[in-house]
Amino acid sequence: MTTQFNFNNLNNLYAEAITSDDKTLIFEAQIGKGRFLFMMFLSEEDKDSKDKLFIYMRNINLIKPIKVYGNHNKGQFEVYIKDDLKGSMIKELQLNSSTGSFNFIEFLQQLNSKIPQSINRDNKIIELRKNKDLISELGVVDEADKTVLKCEMRLPENKKPQDKTLRKLYVYTDGNVEDIAELIQLLKKFNMTVAWTTKDKKNNNSNVKGLLGKLNS
Repeated sequence: MTTQFNFNNLNNLYAEAITSDDKTLIFEAQIGKGRFLFMMFLSEEDKDSKDKLFIYMRNINLIKPIKVYGNHNKGQFEVYIKDDLKGSMIKELQLNSSTGSFNFIEFLQQLNSKIPQSINRDNKIIELRKNKDLISELGVVDEADKTVLKCEMRLPENKKPQDKTLRKLYVYTDGNVEDIAELIQLLKKFNMTVAWTTKDKKNNNSNVKGLLGKLNS
């Protein structure tokens, strides 16, 4: 059996995220003992994930992608929840099965009501960094094994900096959010990107402040 539901309260967050430079929607909703992390990645480059809602359930340590249908600009975020996901979401709540009955639709309505209507940018970046190991597994950043900032890099005229690469500045550095936003704007202006290296090369001294100073000079 499949349950259809519209997470229409995502509407404002979606509109906010689609115009941000990170093109990311991320927040956590708590119901009782259940902790549900919602994530969407909305760049044009996110072809495999753009219309997917990722839900991570912390208690049971499980992440599930759900295809989202409908015109998102009109508040349509229709999902079809199959029995296996339904069972996981109920398990995440850690309910006492001996007490009363459980209405799954009412639970979804409650979850929908927990969706914030706006996310402070600093709080969003904190959430991204806190969940960077999860994000690395989802294929929404380029070369997820390379998490150490190396240098800036000019691109040929026929290429543009990719959101999936620039997004890593928020996830894998401890740079100030305003500095990262300014750096991304300058990289796009000069048609440049940033190169990354692996964790075992942390003798690299590049950082957001340093790159920002070079591009502003």
